[in-house]
Amino acid sequence: MQPIRTMRPAETGFAAAARRLLRAKLPPAALLAAAAVTVAAVVAATGLRGAGPAPSAAQLDEWQAMVTQATEPHALAQLRTLARRGSGAAQTALGIALVDAREPGLRDEGRGWLETAAQANGKADAPAARRAQLALGKALLLGSGDIPKDYARARALLGEAAEQGDPAAAYYLGLIYRSGYGIAADPVQAAHWFDVASRADIPAADFMLANAYRDGSGVPRDDARALALYRRAAEHELPEAVQTLAMAYRNGELGLRPDADEFHAQWIETAHALKHPVVAP
Repeated sequence: MQPIRTMRPAETGFAAAARRLLRAKLPPAALLAAAAVTVAAVVAATGLRGAGPAPSAAQLDEWQAMVTQATEPHALAQLRTLARRGSGAAQTALGIALVDAREPGLRDEGRGWLETAAQANGKADAPAARRAQLALGKALLLGSGDIPKDYARARALLGEAAEQGDPAAAYYLGLIYRSGYGIAADPVQAAHWFDVASRADIPAADFMLANAYRDGSGVPRDDARALALYRRAAEHELPEAVQTLAMAYRNGELGLRPDADEFHAQWIETAHALKHPVVAP
């Protein structure tokens, strides 16, 4: 006895449509045209559409920017569709785009997508999960829209991302330990995480680590190391670093001799850097 095969709704729809076309006894050309229309109608009715190739990271970034800047409907719809299908990258992009939106409902949606993406466990979603953890951790650390600050949750999210190798998360984790946001300040941990971020060429981390070496906070005092880090951050036009160098030349600090010409040059560079500030990680 043959096992009974249960027909899915989509299969039943196709079969019924095919039988009706065959009974109509249309000419071959008309039959092909009618079949194409019928297939399209059944696909639309059942919601069966080919997923198509996954969009590139550049495409997701473009849609994210369009939603962030103008809540562009097409880009928003594309990201929502992909996010609902389980794309961690799309969930993260949509969350980042909406978490600072003007409308409270969109902000809530953005945070929800970031929460979903941040909890992904699969290896394929790991990069998106780290990005979501960073975005959500920053929002909870610094405050974003109507999202209340939550230092403990921020530390957990940023810590997880930093442990998995995200240098920007390491930088913000360093800020938490340096200033004692929600915990006792820990200069050693702060210097460690600033060092991790500095090795990834994050100018703000160079500056914070330079401060640690200058003050002997969490690391042995080392003016030469501090000066090298200040200079590297200044090369990226970080205003704080350029200003620090200017004052070092004026006052003869960090092993430098007082130099009025260098002080003046660095002060001019400070004004220039303030017009083109480095974007925070």
